[in-house]
Amino acid sequence: MGKKKSNQKGLETFTFKTFLKSLTIPRIKEIINRFNQSVKSKEKKLKGYSAFKKDELVDFIDSSLSDIEKGKLYQDFERDFAESLLLNGLSLISGEHKVERIQSAVIIAGENGYNVWFSSKYGSQKASLQVINNSIERGCSCVIGKNDGLCLHQMAIYLMLIGKKIISSDALPFKVEKDFFASIQKRLDLLATQSLFKEDPAIMLEGDYKIYINDELVTLDWGGDYAGKSTKDISNEDINVETWVTNKVVDLILKNIKVRAVTGQPTKILLDNYNIVSKIMKNPDHVKRILKKFSVLNDQNLPKNEMVLEIYLKSNLKQSTAELSAEPPFSAYMGDKPFIFVSYTHKDKAEVYPILQKLYLKGFRIWYDEGIPLSTDWCNTIAEKLMQCSLFLSFISPYVTESDNTQDEIHLAINEKKPYLAIYLKETELNPGLKMRIRRVQGILKHEMEEEQFYNKLVDDLGNILKL
Repeated sequence: MGKKKSNQKGLETFTFKTFLKSLTIPRIKEIINRFNQSVKSKEKKLKGYSAFKKDELVDFIDSSLSDIEKGKLYQDFERDFAESLLLNGLSLISGEHKVERIQSAVIIAGENGYNVWFSSKYGSQKASLQVINNSIERGCSCVIGKNDGLCLHQMAIYLMLIGKKIISSDALPFKVEKDFFASIQKRLDLLATQSLFKEDPAIMLEGDYKIYINDELVTLDWGGDYAGKSTKDISNEDINVETWVTNKVVDLILKNIKVRAVTGQPTKILLDNYNIVSKIMKNPDHVKRILKKFSVLNDQNLPKNEMVLEIYLKSNLKQSTAELSAEPPFSAYMGDKPFIFVSYTHKDKAEVYPILQKLYLKGFRIWYDEGIPLSTDWCNTIAEKLMQCSLFLSFISPYVTESDNTQDEIHLAINEKKPYLAIYLKETELNPGLKMRIRRVQGILKHEMEEEQFYNKLVDDLGNILKL
């Protein structure tokens, strides 16, 4: 990533309402109490808010106070708010946070931001933050972030960008004491030199072969019996970085195919944060070379034309190393006692597995597709286990609409009249057929709940359905 220092200030408009959205409900009520103590007139005191939900509470305060009153309250709380958020964000980067950790971070195209995946025993979150046209665009799947508040996950990315010299501390949306931030900066500098900003590679292929691109420096990092790492300065070459990297990736895709021996298999691309597949497809010579090598293998599963080639090259792509590294947390239940059948798409496993682990530790018997031996008829095993289960637990996300297998499981569970509980990981627009079939199914909107609230409801609902 380039070391360009920004002189931008105030890259996002941080209103009093945004400040409130960045707080928990107890903290917001503390602000109300502070205000009520500061006014003498009973008529001016804020009342009647005890039953409000957070959004209602934020709107109530924002509409009840004058701009002067808002400014005074924010001034009173700004220092504590800023320092607490900065320390929490720093603890995520350093790995010292007591609950959450960074799974992986992907540099956004243009090198002006990050997509970062966080995990905890309660589940996973994805946050993004980047500089676009001298302003900040950010978002997060956590409760605070998805309601437009500034959360610790987004603050971690702010600090990553400051540590990488992409923006300066002046770009933060609040005031910070100079001496306090100096201590933060020292930690950021140390963490940067220790490579603790866990970045995903620009490109990753099978065999643990990673390619990192930093301006005109390209780092190749590979695993296996002859693992190694090297960095090449492309400015010394006669071609540009994009051309050099594209040539290298095509070589890697084809390196195991031996034309004379008619043996070998292509190396698959697993991560593409550099849009390398599109770059390959734009070069007719690369397309022709790949198809020619594929043709010698007489493998019916390999593409024969340009249109199918692009689909093939993208077929194994993951969003991040977090998705690649998510391992089944325990063995699937294989006994004769009542058990829960879990349906999910593999693109959601980084979020699903921590939830399953939590249920497993609470004593629930769980079967999921980890329990299928390689030699087994996959389809029949899925159907048999589903028909034997005592409860069908379905994880719903937009990826469900892309998965025929997951939709087949849902249809079979409904046809077999299995007790059914759906967990909505994200707001999802289902296709009409699926929506019609599960409209009466009991569901939990995880994406709208606090983590502790979600787990308590999930355990209670499972217990009630299973009559535990």
